[in-house]
Amino acid sequence: MLRIDEDVFAGSRRVAMALPGLTVEYSWLPPFRGASITRPNRLEVVFSAHAHVAVEQERIVHEVRANPGGCFVVGAEPPTLLCVPEYSDTLEMYPDMGMLKSAAADANIRHFELEPTIRPGRATTHRVDPVVLGVAHVLRRASLGMITLSDVGASQAAHLLVARVLENQHGIRPCAARAVRLGSRTLATLAGHIEASLDRTITIDELARLSGMSPFHFARCFRRSTGLAPHQYVLARRIDRAKHLLLTTGLAVQDIAWKIGFENINHFRRQFRAQFGITPGDLRATIRARQGDGARSQLQGCFNL
Repeated sequence: MLRIDEDVFAGSRRVAMALPGLTVEYSWLPPFRGASITRPNRLEVVFSAHAHVAVEQERIVHEVRANPGGCFVVGAEPPTLLCVPEYSDTLEMYPDMGMLKSAAADANIRHFELEPTIRPGRATTHRVDPVVLGVAHVLRRASLGMITLSDVGASQAAHLLVARVLENQHGIRPCAARAVRLGSRTLATLAGHIEASLDRTITIDELARLSGMSPFHFARCFRRSTGLAPHQYVLARRIDRAKHLLLTTGLAVQDIAWKIGFENINHFRRQFRAQFGITPGDLRATIRARQGDGARSQLQGCFNL
C-alpha cells in the first residue's frame, strides 16, 4: 500500500510502501539538527551527497561522508542521527528478516544478522553498491508514483537485495547467479566509470569491453545484476547528477542539461519529471522558497556536540 504526502519536495516527511518481502520508506528532508533514533535492520541508499553527517553509534559520534548513491547497512542496534547539513534524498529498505535468515540458513550460515556499516574501526564513507543502487532507483520511482511495481517485480527486488547482502557479508553467490550476473569487482569498475563519464557519451560497447563480454551478453547480465538495463542505470545517475547541480549551483536548467549530456532541454525536463514527478525548475523553486535564515541557522554548530 502506498502512502504519499501532498508535497514531498517541500520537506514533508516520507513516502512508505509495504511490498512482498520488503518495506520501503523514501524521504526528502530539509537540513536537520537534533537527535533522531533510526530504525534497525535496513539498507539505506543516500542519493544526495553529504560530506559531514553526524551519527551516534554505540555512544560514539561519527562524522560520516556519503557519496552520491552511497549505501550503508544498519543492523540490530540502530544509530542516532544528529546532524545533516543539507537536504537529504534517501531510500530506506527493510528486507524481511525471516527471508534473509532463511536464505542464510540454506547457505549454512547460522545466527545471521545484518553487519552494520558504521562501527568502530570501519571507514565512515558510504560507497556506491551498484546492485543496491539499481534496486533503489526502481523503488524510489515506485515510491513517488512514477511507476507501478507488480507483486512479482517487488519480490524480485527483495530477492536481489537478499542475495547481495549474503554476497557482501559472506561472499556467497548462488551457482545459478554466477552465470548470469556480474561479479562485485566488475560492477564496481562499471559504476566508477559511469559516474566519471556522466558528462559525455557512454556506449554499451565501452561498458561491455570493461566487463569482457559481448554487448548483448553484458546487457543481459547487467540487468540481472542491478534490476536496471544499462541505459536505465546511466539515465538514473545522470538525473541524480542534475538534481545535485540544481541544488548546489546557480547554473541555468538548460546548462545543467547540456552538462550531463542532454542536447534537447524538453527531453531533459520530461526525463527529470519521469524520475521525480516534478520539473527541474519547480524543484529548484520549491527548495529556494524554504531556504531562509531559519533553515540556515540549523547548520550552525552541527559538530559542536
